[in-house]
Amino acid sequence: MADQSKIEWTEATWNVVTGCSKVSAGCKNCYAERLALRLQAMGNAR
Repeated sequence: MADQSKIEWTEATWNVVTGCSKVSAGCKNCYAERLALRLQAMGNAR
């Protein structure tokens, strides 16, 4: 969760979705996979 946000109508944000599952050829360059690897490297198991 981000405790501070630059979004004018909110004070905090929370992304409930982490990781990904490949479901089609369109997933080849998926940003979620890169994000999941980054989060895992930072110690987030999900």
